[in-house]
Amino acid sequence: MKMELSERMMLPERVRIPVLGGIWYRYLCKRKREQIRNIPIQSLSLNREKRETKLVFTLTSFPDRIDSVQYTLRTLFMQSMKPDRIILWLAKDEFENFEFPESIQELQKVGLEIRYCDNLFGHKRYYKLVEEQKSDECIVMFDDDILFPKYMVERLYDVWKEHRNCIVCDRGQLLTFDGEKVLNPGRWTTNSKIGLKKPSFRILASPGGGCLIPPNALYADACNPELIQKYAIKTGDIWLMFMAVQNNTPIMRTYQYHRTFILSEEQQTVQLGREAIYQGRYMKTFEELVKAYPHAYENMLWEAENAAEK
Repeated sequence: MKMELSERMMLPERVRIPVLGGIWYRYLCKRKREQIRNIPIQSLSLNREKRETKLVFTLTSFPDRIDSVQYTLRTLFMQSMKPDRIILWLAKDEFENFEFPESIQELQKVGLEIRYCDNLFGHKRYYKLVEEQKSDECIVMFDDDILFPKYMVERLYDVWKEHRNCIVCDRGQLLTFDGEKVLNPGRWTTNSKIGLKKPSFRILASPGGGCLIPPNALYADACNPELIQKYAIKTGDIWLMFMAVQNNTPIMRTYQYHRTFILSEEQQTVQLGREAIYQGRYMKTFEELVKAYPHAYENMLWEAENAAEK
């Protein structure tokens, strides 16, 4: 598996080395940020070669992060498998009469597209795009505050070539059961071999951590704004899991465990996922989606029961 040196040197998440671990992480982050800042804008470009399948990179941001998102965008332009398009989705009500910083204007000159939609939080990056998706396009989703390693998209694509009916993520948690009862969503295991060699219905993909969506992968309700608002406005990862599995689309992972990401800024001020876990929103969303999309849950439970019997 291809990896940059800095990625190989990152510790797995939840591994804690007092004092030294923090110092090492801060050093790697600072070094990576400096490298990204020094990349000349003229060296960045979209893909210029013919491909059987086009890659459309998508992410969303908000005003407080619109300047630092340039560093995330640079790492996307620098992928070993270059994008055919990069789209930054912004909420219309947040960016009305907004003057973009020079950093974003420069990236527009090398191919960055900016599009506007209603404010559906993390769903903005896909809910209109999936409806427009062509049969020769794969959508790849990202968060706006991560410096993505150079070979991430290539890893996703290589797995997808072998499993073309699957969604592929770089990071994913394994849904776990106690009998027929699912354990608390959002606190599932991040270290598992499930989903590495064989597709699985029990993987909760991290959409913003690098997630490839092939054509026709999601259930018809996936892009319905009213249903998103009703069930999962701030729990997009669980929503996408149900929309995939309800559509009989399994999920693959590229990694057995999560490696710590390098962030584009010193601190994350907005963490919807952690907020959702602490407030019990994940469990509430999961229970509501089980009732609304029982076929998805049946797929998950069937796989868990069959795995337990082996």
